[in-house]
Amino acid sequence: MKQNTDNLNPSQDYYQKSNLDIDSWLKITWIDYEYLVNNHRFLQIIDSFGSDTIKLLDIGCGTGVFPDLLDKKIDSELKLSSDLLDVSDYCLNQCSSVLNKLKHFQANQGFLSSTETIETAIPKSNYYDSIWAIHSFYTVDINKIQDILQHIKTLLKPSGIFLMCQASSDSCYHQLYNFYIENYEQPNNYQRFITAEDIQKALDIIEVQYDVIDFYYNHEVDGDNWDLLEVYLKQCILNSSVFFLYLKNTRVFQARNKSI
Repeated sequence: MKQNTDNLNPSQDYYQKSNLDIDSWLKITWIDYEYLVNNHRFLQIIDSFGSDTIKLLDIGCGTGVFPDLLDKKIDSELKLSSDLLDVSDYCLNQCSSVLNKLKHFQANQGFLSSTETIETAIPKSNYYDSIWAIHSFYTVDINKIQDILQHIKTLLKPSGIFLMCQASSDSCYHQLYNFYIENYEQPNNYQRFITAEDIQKALDIIEVQYDVIDFYYNHEVDGDNWDLLEVYLKQCILNSSVFFLYLKNTRVFQARNKSI
């Protein structure tokens, strides 16, 4: 496993075994991935690879939730030989373990790296059939977005496909994080989250053509399930030390995501 990380990204500290409660988190956010893997346009892209073995780069792979769900949707004999890049060594190990139990995925190289240092971690060009980043650009340095996307473009083969799922500015992810950094006395030493609109603006500047698929759905937490709500809010702000006070009513959070 190649290592190249920095200490500025709050994901690096949060995404460790001691902080994560993936099962609770997915009780609310599973819908994020379901909407994507059930979308016919997305499935058409996956089907377009046929039954070949393709080279995939998963940027911000997390614990392998998305490939685990997608594996059940693939009808062909497609194989995805997957390189994994993540700022968390725990996530890299977990994702690799998950992928190697799936029918259509096989874990290949792991890169312990922030997205900002992807050019150093993976300098190759015209190498991948597909690259995806599923809810993994939120804490990327906004000043480096253009350079990162430009490098991702060079990593793709001429016929390669880059897939990204990123929440838009009016989604609950951004509203919660903005409220946190504006009102909490000691927030993460970090900027606001990156929005889908930020990504689109950067792609326009570097003159990359793209298509957008909009998804609209709600994140719902029963008003009496304080423990579950606590897990959800802490992971949304990437800070496990914050103490929350609640009003007793049902919370419904709207998630508006864009897949680019």
